[in-house]
Amino acid sequence: MINSSNELNYLLTNSRAYLSFKIKCIIAFIFNGHFFRKKNIKKYLEKHKNIKLHLGATDELEGFLNSQITGKNPIDLSRRLPFKNSVVDLIFSTHVIEHLHKIQIINFLNESYRILKPGGRNIILTPSICKIVEILYLKENDEKKEKLITRQKKWTKEMPNTALYINGVFRNYGHRFILDKSFVKDKSKEIGFKNVEIIDKNSIPDLTIKNYINNFKNDESWLLETEMFILTK
Repeated sequence: MINSSNELNYLLTNSRAYLSFKIKCIIAFIFNGHFFRKKNIKKYLEKHKNIKLHLGATDELEGFLNSQITGKNPIDLSRRLPFKNSVVDLIFSTHVIEHLHKIQIINFLNESYRILKPGGRNIILTPSICKIVEILYLKENDEKKEKLITRQKKWTKEMPNTALYINGVFRNYGHRFILDKSFVKDKSKEIGFKNVEIIDKNSIPDLTIKNYINNFKNDESWLLETEMFILTK
């Protein structure tokens, strides 16, 4: 989106991306949603005592109910989650909620609180304004800065720089709202979560998630922009 030459080009590009995504969601819901999703959820709940939900599951995690909105068990985070109150032990998502608008993110936080058991946890990994600004503008570490801004190479023919990175992280990838720690903490506390922690990858409390991050998401530039939150009900 940062390469749009004018407003019309931006609108056309954005519209094509939106329609393509919506068509994929509709197809996924027709073939995997409603009855089939309900059946899969019921089967999972019957077979597992420790109920763990993986949202935006590009890769499936063992022992989790894995959901991908354009694929298997499609669950829309912007709507009511298809679970009864207080039945889920753990919710996990990585680089998902920044694709929602602010009101939709708040709805997801509310819904995650509703379906979690007392003491249940919502583990959220997402790009963070705090970390990005700190690396680009506040800390004198040229190596980290260079690694971070080169994440935008795929979007531009120009030499990546700070401005391209900042605009890219907001306007590319289908991002809608980039969070920071104050937003997550404030909204989570308003909703009722008793504790909000910011952790590093080594402090992730679930071994399956920790191994997944270490094996498949252990890219330094990805980790540089990613904040890891644990919201405890």
